[in-house]
Amino acid sequence: MNIRSLEGLYDFWVTKADMPDFMSYSEEINLTPIPSIEFRDKIRGALVGLAIGDAFGSHLEGNHQYEIEYINDFLKGEKRSVSLNITDDTEMTVLFCESLIINQSFQPDDIANRFSRYNINGIGDTIKEFIFNYRDRRMEWYKSGVESAGNGAAMRSCPSALVNYGDYRSLKLMAGMQAAITHMDQMAIASSILHSTSIAYLINTPPFVLREKQDLLKLLETCSRSIKGIETKVYRTRETNEIANLYTRVGRELKESIEKNHQLEALHRCFGSGAYVLESLPFAYYVFLKNPNDFEAVLKDCLRAKDTDTVASMALTLSGAYLGYNNIPKGYTQKLKNLEELLTLGDRLFELSLKNKNNNPYRRMREAIIDERTQEEAHQLLWTAIKLNKDESYEEAVKYFENLIGRSPDLKKNEKIKVHIIEAYEGLGIKYLQEEAYDEALRCFKKALAFDLNNPMVLCNLAVAYLNLDNLDRAEKYARRAVEISPEYPVGREVLDAIISIRKKSI
Repeated sequence: MNIRSLEGLYDFWVTKADMPDFMSYSEEINLTPIPSIEFRDKIRGALVGLAIGDAFGSHLEGNHQYEIEYINDFLKGEKRSVSLNITDDTEMTVLFCESLIINQSFQPDDIANRFSRYNINGIGDTIKEFIFNYRDRRMEWYKSGVESAGNGAAMRSCPSALVNYGDYRSLKLMAGMQAAITHMDQMAIASSILHSTSIAYLINTPPFVLREKQDLLKLLETCSRSIKGIETKVYRTRETNEIANLYTRVGRELKESIEKNHQLEALHRCFGSGAYVLESLPFAYYVFLKNPNDFEAVLKDCLRAKDTDTVASMALTLSGAYLGYNNIPKGYTQKLKNLEELLTLGDRLFELSLKNKNNNPYRRMREAIIDERTQEEAHQLLWTAIKLNKDESYEEAVKYFENLIGRSPDLKKNEKIKVHIIEAYEGLGIKYLQEEAYDEALRCFKKALAFDLNNPMVLCNLAVAYLNLDNLDRAEKYARRAVEISPEYPVGREVLDAIISIRKKSI
């Protein structure tokens, strides 16, 4: 995805429609694809897992607990006699996918059009209100979102991760903005970012390696950092009316539950599992983390939730992203009516993802090697230039430093290196002064000043160069600035006094 386009869209949305400023917070997260992973299979797995959770969850929702395992086994065992339908959660995810594929980019106005134009099964109140705002009241797409902390934003966020699994900044921008289309709420936006980050983390994790508790805690710790600071409003739990938010619930309470091996029933009583993202998302995560290497166990535990299809959809998206499509039991995949459509969407998203070089492990490896080689060459140039400074071979030193900065422009910000660069330009400038090549001296001192605008020695040298060129106004300007910045620097006062004396004599 084009990062500049996403950032421009984000700035517009924050300015024009007061979208929560979710990019000013949190830390950078490194998403590193590795060559051994079958990314196409992982992308397929995430989409199919989402649909299985949605289809089985909605089909079994409302059944008694003791009936669920029997019904689930029956559905799994039947070959083709039972075909399950998806609901609004998968349908809206598919519409999001189609928009990305057709436009080859993130176009929120197109997504808004699709959500309002298509007949989506079983949409909730928030989406109904969004459609009313956008289609019926004809509000702008970027102002039609509803302040709601419902589940919908997180549940359809999956494509943000599937095309940005190696590019955290693009992922965060896309996940947050896709949420704001319908859910203009801090927690809903945070839920989309958190879920997308978790999916991307698991896409980059080889199947069946999450076995130690420490691995699970690391996943939670890393992904919870993606939403740090976003939720500044006060949110309350429905169970106890206590103040809480997703960041503390996932980053602290859920980690504690993993460490203490809490039973699912206890977590259900504590968190809840209804249609409020503060309940459903943490519960879905705990269900997944309880049995990350067993897709079927995750599905069965999801069916014990209150909002069954929501919890199952989110948990099995994580399972599919982690295990991959080929490791999902075929007894479940063959029940989906739209399986072929999902697999095709997965393949097209994989192709789109490869347009972003950050998603391509081979390109990243090649660039890392080039970067390492460039750094070695830069170090050689640096130390050669410093040695030339010590030998007072300033003309040669300047050539090496200019070559160094040309290769690695960021080194201009390094305070220690700047000192050596200034020394080279200043030394060469003084040499030109001595040779009465004042224009050349002026050029060198100005280049030195560009690295430190408040260097009194460079300012004094500039004043001297201008003085020799009979430009008293410029000479006095730089001399006065040197004295203002460093009153204790005696040369500055001496140069200024000399210039003032010359002015008096010329009157």
